[in-house]
Amino acid sequence: MVSPLGKSIEFLSDFGFFDVILPFLLVFTIVFGVLEKTAIFGKENGKPKKNINSMIAFVISFFFIASKQLVQATNISLPQVAMVLIVIMSFMMLVGFFMSSEKEFSFAEHKGWMAFFTIILFLGIIAIFLNSFGWLAPLIEYSGTDLVQSIYTIAILFAFIIGIILYVTKNVSSGSK
Repeated sequence: MVSPLGKSIEFLSDFGFFDVILPFLLVFTIVFGVLEKTAIFGKENGKPKKNINSMIAFVISFFFIASKQLVQATNISLPQVAMVLIVIMSFMMLVGFFMSSEKEFSFAEHKGWMAFFTIILFLGIIAIFLNSFGWLAPLIEYSGTDLVQSIYTIAILFAFIIGIILYVTKNVSSGSK
């Protein structure tokens, strides 16, 4: 038995709310916000030109929803991005839970960890969007060839060696003072 709320979600889906209205609003908001922040088209009385920014955001949003592939990729990838955000928040809650109450934990004090997590999250988001367009599987299949695996192995080895050299020289230079 379907609940009334479930029926309303089905109605919104049949109406095109998730395929037209929400992607339009998302793209419009993001483009308008970027145009307002950057003030690419100049300022009027010290404020960005809202009329030009809104019209450009409006047109870009319509072009976006006109492409079914882009809307479909957005509908596939955004729930996965939201899941990544939930995982990040859960991790940060665990870090906060296990840290002592004497000193507050902050990633600002641990720049290396912040850079590491930023790179991992960036690669994860790229993988999510590649998967939503159907491009991730061919890339993984191509990376399974012997030549590509050899290149990956050499690159990882060089990165490891460079990392060790940087770590050792950093500690030696700071210890010699």
